[in-house]
Amino acid sequence: MKTILMIDDDKSFLKVYAEILRGEGYGVETAESGPQALRMLEENYYDLVISDVVMPEMNGIEVLKKIKAEYPDVLVIMLTGEGSISGAVEAMEEGAYTYLVKPLDIDQLLMNIRRAMEFLELNSENRSLKSKISRMDAGGQLIGCSRFIEDLKIQIQKIAPTNASVLIMGESGTGKEIIADLLHANSQNSKGPFIKVNCAALAESVLESELFGHEKGSFTGAVSAKPGRFELARGGTLFLDEIGELSPKLQSKLLRVLQEKEFERVGGTRTIKVDFRLISATNKDLKAEVEKGTFREDLYYRINVVPLYTVPLRERPEDIPLLFEHYLDYFCKEMKKPKLRPDEECMDILKKYQWKGNVRELRNLAERLAVFADGEQLSAQMLPEEIRGQRARSESMDQLGFHEAKQEFEKKYLIHRLEKNNWNISATADEIGLARKNLQLKIKQLGIVKTPKDDTKR
Repeated sequence: MKTILMIDDDKSFLKVYAEILRGEGYGVETAESGPQALRMLEENYYDLVISDVVMPEMNGIEVLKKIKAEYPDVLVIMLTGEGSISGAVEAMEEGAYTYLVKPLDIDQLLMNIRRAMEFLELNSENRSLKSKISRMDAGGQLIGCSRFIEDLKIQIQKIAPTNASVLIMGESGTGKEIIADLLHANSQNSKGPFIKVNCAALAESVLESELFGHEKGSFTGAVSAKPGRFELARGGTLFLDEIGELSPKLQSKLLRVLQEKEFERVGGTRTIKVDFRLISATNKDLKAEVEKGTFREDLYYRINVVPLYTVPLRERPEDIPLLFEHYLDYFCKEMKKPKLRPDEECMDILKKYQWKGNVRELRNLAERLAVFADGEQLSAQMLPEEIRGQRARSESMDQLGFHEAKQEFEKKYLIHRLEKNNWNISATADEIGLARKNLQLKIKQLGIVKTPKDDTKR
């Protein structure tokens, strides 16, 4: 329901027009002075304010200036008497949406209110569209030809139109946020807001205020009331990333919101009704966290109505060429550089690399290469040493049998530990859990010899 605040020192005017607007389906509250209206704005969110210009104590222009300074997204319609055109002109210069002349024509008032609400909707849709375009340009889509990607697309098509809560699980960097974007974009709530919160990025007290909002004076620094993410997500989708990081206290509070669809702001007593779709994501095994007692079982089943799983990039190497070339094209275009084309050897190395950072690591590599590229050909030698080196190590290991590979690993491991402990046999043995004599025997068997460092100080 769209909300309107009407300001006028004429009580009978407020009573009559408030009833008319409520009959049209708007939520209407009234204030009889500018200061009272500003106090109400601190405590509540309104889509539209309708204010008289001529009022004692604080006139409508002063109220308008305060509103546009503190709540720039709130639209304001000013009411002026006949012959007060100068006041109307000043109101428009100060950011009023429009002005109407008293006595009001009810049809004209309703028409302007409808236009104002349509303007708000259009602005919201434009912001959402720009955000989607930005995400799509930067790779905010499911790219790949693997069976996993094809199956995931089918699942999203089936799940998105419902209002079921979704839990997306998988390693960091595997595209969980992109999946959430697609679920919202193809949902019944796609015209509504898409509000994202990273639960791992904020301290508990800050996160609570972000989610629930707060009232003025509820804590040090709360100089005005602020709506939380639950309120902002009304009629849309709330995406809680890294939900496994929620504290037990916030888990309990979130469960109540999901069950009752209502809450109170921090420091407040007024119950606020909300309705949104919840999408959550985590890189943790929440089932294991439930068994350990660190995540509430009832909350787990509440958020995990429909589970979706992402697969690490190393397990779908057939997607790497498409993803890599997509990101290369994007960053070269952004930097106004010629398209980069990786050669066969380069792509072969990328497909064999382990990608511990998943798609995020691949994207970062593409950006780095685009920054330093001078021509149009991308050779294997242009790849970072840590990526080329892994291929070399892998090829070397391919030539060894199991016994030889095991010995090679043990030798490198023990040399690393010995160097770490300055070749102290006893300290190294204690650290790795071997008896001193057994470690000495291993050193002898593997032919490990301390290599003296060059003396560069002559």
